[in-house]
Amino acid sequence: MSKISHNISDIIFPKDLPNSLFVILIIACLLLGLAGLRYGTDLQGWLHVFENWLLMLLIFPTATATVALPFKYRDPSFELKLAYYLGMFVALLFTLAKLRYWR
Repeated sequence: MSKISHNISDIIFPKDLPNSLFVILIIACLLLGLAGLRYGTDLQGWLHVFENWLLMLLIFPTATATVALPFKYRDPSFELKLAYYLGMFVALLFTLAKLRYWR
């Protein structure tokens, strides 16, 4: 029998993700946030843009990282930064659905 020397966190959590992937995610969130300008380029349109950016770059990712804090407590090798980026990705998908169905 061969001994498996993999830790479960090595299997579940990727270690070497390229930084360009995260930069592309941030740029996509910023560009998608500009969709709030469909209400106009006046103050109301820019408030929608600011709301989208706040939602995608701060609220959803922070909430996801906060929920993931017990995982960090249990496994010190858990990276909260990846949980934050996961929240950004979820917010990106939520915003795409919001733009598709909310008019």
